[in-house]
Amino acid sequence: MTHIGVDIESIQRVQKLLDNKPQILKKFYFESEWNYSMLKASPAQTLTGIWCAKEAVIKAMSYYHTLKIQDIEIEREKSGMPIVILHNLQSIQCFHFSLSISHCKEYAVANVLVNFINI
Repeated sequence: MTHIGVDIESIQRVQKLLDNKPQILKKFYFESEWNYSMLKASPAQTLTGIWCAKEAVIKAMSYYHTLKIQDIEIEREKSGMPIVILHNLQSIQCFHFSLSISHCKEYAVANVLVNFINI
């Protein structure tokens, strides 16, 4: 079975949080995601893309599980391709994710395709 999720967010919204309340914003990211973002030319752009990816995963996975933002980690392959890591999932089910993140000056967007794998 396959499901899809998509999310789009304003980069300016995340920039305001980053400027004014970084400690609150930081609670929603894994240390690896935060550190990766802070190395980029536009940390807010990268954080927004990661946020969108997490939201897209929540939407795609809603058929299978209820997830929180803090259950989802977005990492990168050596090639730079984003990958999804689920934490705190009390299940032996396997999922395969295809994730794409993109952004422009004002918005970031992510979509994810999740396939349930029978084992």
